[in-house]
Amino acid sequence: MTPLVIFGTGAFAEIAHYYFTRDSDYCVKAFTVDAEYVAGATFLGLPVVAFEDIVAAFPPDQNTMFIAMGIQKVNRQRAGKVAEAEARGYRLAGYVSPKAHVAGDLIVNPNTFIMEDVCMLPGVVVGRDSILWPRCAIGFRTRIGDHCWLVAAVVGESVEVGDHTFIGLNATVASSRTIGPSNVIGAGALVLENTKEFAIYKGQAARPSRVPSHRLRRI
Repeated sequence: MTPLVIFGTGAFAEIAHYYFTRDSDYCVKAFTVDAEYVAGATFLGLPVVAFEDIVAAFPPDQNTMFIAMGIQKVNRQRAGKVAEAEARGYRLAGYVSPKAHVAGDLIVNPNTFIMEDVCMLPGVVVGRDSILWPRCAIGFRTRIGDHCWLVAAVVGESVEVGDHTFIGLNATVASSRTIGPSNVIGAGALVLENTKEFAIYKGQAARPSRVPSHRLRRI
């Protein structure tokens, strides 16, 4: 099995550890974070090493790395750490769940993470360092850029998703649209048009009824 160091000690790092441990050919050996964020000697029973010391402790010629950071600054913080890890000589792991439904032509790029129940039709391209959470549905010949993050989103066929874009829970993008770089498409949003760089699309939030639940007669 290939030794793996995970950057991060938050929720995403815990999720990455779970999937890499159970459904991959990687063996997680340690966690790493920047020295100022080291909160303890271990995480999930494994050592935590300051990123400044990681090359000496877990050399890049013997270990791979995965950057488990979130969407801060529209994915730019994670992208920056990806670049730092590669500059230090680390090969970055990619992961596709065996429970995902993907075509055989999918290329798994460095630091890309595709979870279970993701469905991708043939011809889909997913860029470097892009994260797809369960129940994303990606249409034929759609291209997802680098450093993206999708959460249970529905993306039609022949869509171009720009780098550093976030698409939230149950958002939908119509077919043959172009999503500009660094977009934030909120939960439940419906995008029917091409978008510009740095655009934000908010979903329509539900409003509470004036009738309280204890007065309902048919539920």
